[in-house]
Amino acid sequence: MLVEIDGQSDLLTVRHVMAHGDAFTIGRKLAEAVHVVHGDAALPRRADPARERVRRRWFELHHPALAARGRGVADYFGIDPDDMTVSLDVLGTLPTKAGCSVIVHPGSGTVGGHGLLGRNYDFGLTTLSEFVGSQSWPGERAMVADPWIVELHPTNGLASVTIGMGDVLGAMDGINSAGLAVALLADDVNPALEPSGGLQVGLAESQVVRYLLDTCSTVAEAHDALYIAKHYYLVLPCHFVVADRTGASFVWEHSSHRNREVVVEPDDRLGGRMVCTNHLLHRWPDATGLIDDGVVGTATKSFERWTTLTAQASSLQPVSANDVRTQLTSVAFLDPEAQTRTIWSAVYDLHDLSVDAVFFRGDGHPSGPFSSSIRIELARPRPLVDAAANGSISDGH
Repeated sequence: MLVEIDGQSDLLTVRHVMAHGDAFTIGRKLAEAVHVVHGDAALPRRADPARERVRRRWFELHHPALAARGRGVADYFGIDPDDMTVSLDVLGTLPTKAGCSVIVHPGSGTVGGHGLLGRNYDFGLTTLSEFVGSQSWPGERAMVADPWIVELHPTNGLASVTIGMGDVLGAMDGINSAGLAVALLADDVNPALEPSGGLQVGLAESQVVRYLLDTCSTVAEAHDALYIAKHYYLVLPCHFVVADRTGASFVWEHSSHRNREVVVEPDDRLGGRMVCTNHLLHRWPDATGLIDDGVVGTATKSFERWTTLTAQASSLQPVSANDVRTQLTSVAFLDPEAQTRTIWSAVYDLHDLSVDAVFFRGDGHPSGPFSSSIRIELARPRPLVDAAANGSISDGH
């Protein structure tokens, strides 16, 4: 089923799609939902057959659920599943990049004993045309205009709820029914970037989040899965925060030149809490006193945001979900003069298997910068209309 969450923003249209069934059925349902919204812009992309053949083989070996969803996508669009001239593992219309903040509190550091992962997803308000240096065409929407909440309940596998933009088969952050949560953040690096600009063999940025949520139940499993995987980046290199309900967490990073894989563990001085923004933690493990002067690269105020969140975590006082929301607000981008905005802010409860998310309404909105909270609970199946979120069914699937 597809729900359009309206009445909250002139800038964004937030959609919540929920799909049940085997991986083939889920892929078909997601393709239908995206096609209803985006039309032919969601059609599978053309591919180099020689590369696509190897890409399909990699997914069959390492992420078979996504491979099966791709066959469902092909079925919906009437494409031969053996046609190697198109890619079936992406359902989206836009390339994306992100600059974000994440804080993890293990259950030992929260009021109710529940592990919490809070994240801000930060992005600019430009159109795709502006992003690539061209003039916007009439009626072109901002790249952030269409966030998707994707809730999957596979017949065999881990249920999950994710938030993302640009690729409904991928995600920017999410949680699964085992209590594993994952969030991506753009790497703030200064070597010359070399984005692939097209799909390659292995996992692109947003596919990493989906891969971990589909295949892993614990931080230990995610650790191994990331080492096994082949990684590349379409637009910007990213690092990933992974946490589970036992209180374990880590940040997965690549070195600046992508030649080393690095796992960063929580600082013992923070009592198992993890703070991550955009700079590489293995290069700058303590950003106290560092100045965001453009030396580090592409994101905004990465050191400042890290310092602010770390100072709050350093108190070692137990926090509630509302406290985590306050922490995220303290580093949110809400200045109308800035290029970046916090598009959504989400708090994941690793024990309740839930997410509470608010979305940016737009500059100067009379009801405040963020929407009312949209809450999804994986553990409690329910009708898809959420009155608190002003949900209205725009189409049924």
